[in-house]
Formats: sequence, structure tokens, C-alpha cells
Amino acid sequence: MVDDAAILAMRTRRIGRGHAEMLAGMVQDVLAKADVKPADIDKISVCAGPGSFTGLRVGLSFAKGFALPHDIPIVGLSGLQVWAANADPDMDKTVLAVADVRRGQVLSQVFNNGRPSAKPKLSTVNELKNLPKIIVGGGAKLLGAEDDSTYVCPAALAWLGMDAAPNTHPAEPLYHRPPDAKLPGGKTL
Repeated sequence: MVDDAAILAMRTRRIGRGHAEMLAGMVQDVLAKADVKPADIDKISVCAGPGSFTGLRVGLSFAKGFALPHDIPIVGLSGLQVWAANADPDMDKTVLAVADVRRGQVLSQVFNNGRPSAKPKLSTVNELKNLPKIIVGGGAKLLGAEDDSTYVCPAALAWLGMDAAPNTHPAEPLYHRPPDAKLPGGKTL
């Protein structure tokens, strides 16, 4: 939880499984530590991905479920954007944010001066050309960079969300590819 100038409270924990069971308690802890009530919250920023299907659904559903009864606007930002902002806090460089999405593919996005130059792109590592000097994210090592952090800083996510609007940054999942699950008999919805 942040305001314009400071981190009021933050709690992070690496969780392999069990996000749904732990998230509500973590949010309660943050609210209590910051001495903030839901009615005091101006906006909720949520990481929209890329990430696991279940993890994205849990995070987005919880944020939307928390925001709805309190009429709090909610924005979705990609982990790619947060990684790029952390690597370029002055927003004056070119950064390639890369997520390793397995199967020999990466989801990448270039940010120039803090702004995306195009939509996220699914490709193989070999398809990426003209790489900038700064490469960050969970797939950066695949391109020879040192950074391979998959950590999305909650404070950075919140601060970036301050300048985002729900109509330009909807809280919708950023999936790197369609789901593998198929309906029986080749049926479609």
C-alpha cells in the first residue's frame, strides 16, 4: 500500500501453491499495518500477468471481489511493465522485459522512456533482434542478461497504477498463449 511519497505497508511471500487461502489474510495485515480502511483506498493495482493461469485468476478475482463492494477503481498492469520500470526508474532508457513462458518461447515487450513501444509479443529467443542493453525479467538469462527476477514489486505496481486508468489498463489477464484445455469432442464455446 502506497501513497504519493511512501510505502505505507507491504507484505510479500513466495507461495508455490495456496494463493487463494493466504491472500485475504495478507491484505488484512497490510490494511491493519497501514491503518487504512477499504473506504480510504483510491485505487487498486493488480498484476495482470504474464503468469500461471491459476495465479492470475486468483489475483484478479480477489482484487475485483475486494474492489466491487467498496466501489474502488481497479487497474491491471503487466509484470513486464513493472520489471521495466524497476530497471529504468528515470524512464529515459530502452528496456526489454522478457518472461520465460516455457516451450522454448518468451513473452517480451520493449519500453522506451517508460512507455511500451508495442504490445507484448510471443516469440522464440532466436526471433528477438536488435536487443537493447537493458534486458530484465524472468526470461532475461535466456538472452544472456544477468537479471532473471520474476518478482513483481507490489510498491512499484501500486505507484505505476497511480497514473493508470481502468479504461486504458483494464484488470484483464495477460495470457501468453491460449489455454491447453479443450472441450471434449472438439467443441467450442
